[in-house]
Amino acid sequence: MMSERARILYPLALLVAVSVLFALVWQSVGEQSDFAGSERDGIRYIQALVPLEIALTNAESAAVTGDSSPRDTLGRAIEAVAQVDAELSGSLRTQDRWTELRTKIESLPSTGAPAEIITAYGGANDLLLALMDKVRNTSKLIRDPEAGPYYLEDGAAQELPEGIVAAAQYTDLLVSVAKQSVADQAKSVVDISSAKSDLASNASDLSDDVRLAVEGSGGGELGAALLSKLDRFNRSIDNLKPLMAPLLAGKGGLDATKVVKARDETQAAAADLSVALLSQIDAALRDRLSSLSHKRLLAAGVLVVSVLVAAAPFVLAVLARRRKDPPAPAHQAPAPIPAPPPAPVPAYSAPSSEYAQWERFGASQ
Repeated sequence: MMSERARILYPLALLVAVSVLFALVWQSVGEQSDFAGSERDGIRYIQALVPLEIALTNAESAAVTGDSSPRDTLGRAIEAVAQVDAELSGSLRTQDRWTELRTKIESLPSTGAPAEIITAYGGANDLLLALMDKVRNTSKLIRDPEAGPYYLEDGAAQELPEGIVAAAQYTDLLVSVAKQSVADQAKSVVDISSAKSDLASNASDLSDDVRLAVEGSGGGELGAALLSKLDRFNRSIDNLKPLMAPLLAGKGGLDATKVVKARDETQAAAADLSVALLSQIDAALRDRLSSLSHKRLLAAGVLVVSVLVAAAPFVLAVLARRRKDPPAPAHQAPAPIPAPPPAPVPAYSAPSSEYAQWERFGASQ
């Protein structure tokens, strides 16, 4: 039979082992939760930055074409990013970069020579992409441990934003040279070809990211939801590429209206794809946080059960002792003190013979 000491030591050993495992699991799950929470902050910031990028490149296109349309959309996008930055700049350390970008955007010209406008807006776009890189790094979006979210984050937070800037650069250069002479247009071929190459590279890398994300997640709804939007974006890029063919042929004849129309479709497709990518990533991170929360509850439940199992022998021992030696009632009256026994009565004895003779003598007188 198990000795009394063993009955005590075994539950204690079990409790110590489970407590150590609980501490390790709790710490690990906490770190993973903090990681995923930081990523969600990054996604939220980028969800505000992409509409700003779309509005900024649209304002650039309007300025290049000489359109004096109001910039209300750009102003609303700036305020949306400012609100998010006020909430998250402490953890993401973005305040300085956002302040620099906002100052640059608010100083951009709305009219002027196309070349000057493209240069000025190009500087703002560079600052915006640098801010996105800052968000990606500080929020740990570039280090997600799962293949699906990792590739989606790379596509949504790097390749697609760079593709939007490259498409704007390419189409704005085409529009700016459309009214130039054939000789002047030939001088712009190098810059336009470089922008076209950047656009094609970003589109290819983005397609690879989405494909790898679909493969890493097992496909399903992820592939069906994203591939159609990616196909639309890629078709819009394919429609942009041939627009510089007249320049390469040295014949001129660029159609600015056709360029602007194709560019608008690319912007709309990019905005639609960005929303889908970022929403998918955020949903995956929410699911991960929910799973981690369940793991914490399970770990806490195991610890509670272990404590109860370890305490059971002690409780049973106490109950057994109480059954053997029942305690006296708490308010029992004291036992009465017994009365002293009565004094013994001496036994009767017959008178002696001498005494009896004297009694007979007295009676005869």
